[in-house]
Amino acid sequence: MPSKQVAWIEGEVTADLLINKLADEIVNAKIPDTKNRWEKVFAVNEDKWVTYTKTTVANTPGTYKHTDGKTYPVYKLPDLRELTANDGVRLVDADGYVYETINYNNTKSGKKIQVMQFTYKDDTGKNNTLSIPGLLVINVDDPDPTNTVGKKCLALQQGKYELDGQTFTAGNEWDEYQVITQVPSDWNDVLAKGKWTAYYTSGGTWTNIIPPFYKFGMVKYIANPVHHYDRTVVLKAVPDIPSGQAPNDYFVMLKHPINQYNYLDVSYGKGFKGKNPVGKSADTYLLACDNSTVIPGKVPVVLDQKQAELQYNKWNNPDDTDKYTPPQEAWALDYDDKVEIKSPSSHFFYGADSVVSWVPNKKRRPDYWVEYNLSVSNDRVAIVIEGDPSPDMDAYYSSFAYIGKTIPFADYDHKGNFGITVGMGDLTKEKSSFLPADIKQDTNPNYSGWGRYTSNGMYSFSMLQTRSSVYFQAYYPAFITQLPKYDGVGTLPPELSKMVLEANGFQSSKWTKKYHASPIYLVHQFEGYRGYLDSVVAIEDHNLINKDELVVDTEEPKDPKNPAAGTWTEVYKFFRINTPVNFFKYSPNPTDCTIAILKEVY
Repeated sequence: MPSKQVAWIEGEVTADLLINKLADEIVNAKIPDTKNRWEKVFAVNEDKWVTYTKTTVANTPGTYKHTDGKTYPVYKLPDLRELTANDGVRLVDADGYVYETINYNNTKSGKKIQVMQFTYKDDTGKNNTLSIPGLLVINVDDPDPTNTVGKKCLALQQGKYELDGQTFTAGNEWDEYQVITQVPSDWNDVLAKGKWTAYYTSGGTWTNIIPPFYKFGMVKYIANPVHHYDRTVVLKAVPDIPSGQAPNDYFVMLKHPINQYNYLDVSYGKGFKGKNPVGKSADTYLLACDNSTVIPGKVPVVLDQKQAELQYNKWNNPDDTDKYTPPQEAWALDYDDKVEIKSPSSHFFYGADSVVSWVPNKKRRPDYWVEYNLSVSNDRVAIVIEGDPSPDMDAYYSSFAYIGKTIPFADYDHKGNFGITVGMGDLTKEKSSFLPADIKQDTNPNYSGWGRYTSNGMYSFSMLQTRSSVYFQAYYPAFITQLPKYDGVGTLPPELSKMVLEANGFQSSKWTKKYHASPIYLVHQFEGYRGYLDSVVAIEDHNLINKDELVVDTEEPKDPKNPAAGTWTEVYKFFRINTPVNFFKYSPNPTDCTIAILKEVY
C-alpha cells in the first residue's frame, strides 16, 4: 500500500468547546486496518479559585456594637495599682480605690474607682474575680433615669464568634467582644469625662487619670489574585515503530486560554503526569468574596473574614480532606532534574478580532462555529480548522497543523521523531493581541529556553529531539516548487523574474493532465534533511478550489498476483491556507504554495 490508512473526520463545534471536540474526534477515530492508539490521559475544564494571605493590621482601634445598635469605642483600663502623686503621696487606698479630687485642696468629689480587682457572679451564681489592669471595657448609654452619669461601664472579653454565630473563642486578633459583666465603682464617670484629676501637688502639677483607647494588631485575610486553570486536554500518542524496538510515548497538550476564542495553544513533550482537581473550586470564594470581583488575575474583595479564615486554614492544612485541590500537571525532567521536557506553547489560530469601526463588539464570541478537518493515523494528526468570519466577513483564518511523527530517511530515526507546527494569525494587537516580539526567540525567553534555534512551532516545525538529543529545535520545510513571486516577502533579482509562472492560465500539466505536488521535507540547519511529513504534500494553488479532492492513481497493484484487483488510489484534500504566520513562510515558496492532506486510500 503506498500510504498508511487514515481516518478522515469533518465537523464543526463552537469555539469554547473546540479542544474537547478535537480530542474526542482523534481518540475515537476509526483508523482502517488497525487499532487507534491515541489516548486521552487528562481533561480539565476551565477553573478558577481563590487563596488568601493572613496579615495583621497594627494599631487597629477596638470597637464594639452593642445590643442598642450603637457602636462604642473599646478602652483598656490602665494599671494604677502603684499610682502616686509627684510628691510621693500614694493615691490608692487599702481597699484598692483611687478618688477623684476637684480642686487645689484635693477635695474629694465622692467618686472613686477600683484599680485592683473586683468580684462578680456569673450566670451560674459562681463568684469570679476580674483584674482591673488591662481590662477591656466600653461605656454604653444607660437609659436608667437614676444613673446621673447616663453611662454604664461593661467589661469585655476579646475573641471571635465562630461561623455558627454562637460559639465564642477568646483571642486578641479579632475586633469582636463578649460582655462579661458591669464594672463597679465610677469607671463610667472617668470614661464619660475622658479625664479625672486625682491629686494636685503644690507647685502646679496635677495627677490625672486618662483611660486610653484600646488598639491591637487585628488579623485580616486578604485575597490573592484569582488563580485560574485553562481548559486543558492532554493526548498520548504511541507511533508505529519497526518490530523489535521499544515503543515511544509522546504527549500533546491542548489548552484553551481563558476568555480567548481566536486560538488554542498546543505544546508537547515527554512523561506527562496530571491530577484532576478535587472538591469544588467555588467553595474558595462563594461565601468569602464579592463574587462579581472574582476575575482571573484580579484581586477579589473579601466580604466575610471568617469565611476567608476558614478557606485559609483549609488551604494550609495538609491533612484537611474537605478542601479544593487544583489540577496539577508535570512533565518528565531533563538531565538536570529541574527543566521540564515540554515545548513552548504554539498558538493555533482560527479567528481574529474585528478591526472595522462599525463593529461594536470586536472580540470573538465563545459560541461562534469552528469547522475542522482531521486526517488521523497512529503516527500523526493533520488538522485544518477555520472559524466563522466575524461580522466584517474578513477576520478568520484557514489554519493548518501537523502533530506527530514524520517519515524518516534513516530507518533508526524513531526516538524523538515527533513534532508540531501550527498556523498563527496576524501579528497585530488589534487582530490577534500578539506582536512579532511575542513569538521571536531573541525577544521572548519562552521561545529560547532550548537554545538560539528553539522552535516556536509557528514559523518552523518543532521537533522533539535532534540526533544530538537537543530538544525542540526548528526544522524548516523544503519542497519542489517553481519560482514564487515573493509577494510581501522580498524582491526578486531582475535576472530571475522571467522564471516566474504566469498567475493566470496555469492549470494541470498539458503533458500529464495532472497537478503536481511535492513531499514536504524537513531540514535542520546543522543536521540537514531528516525526513518528510506523513501524507501531507505541498501544492501550487493556481486554479484549485478550496477543498477540492485530488485523486492519485498510484499504479501500485493491490495484489501483484492478481492484476484484476486493480491499483491503489489515494485521495488528497486540498486546502487554501491563509494564516499570516505558518511554517511555509520560511520555505522556498512562502506565498503561493499550500497544503493537500491524505483523506483516504482505496
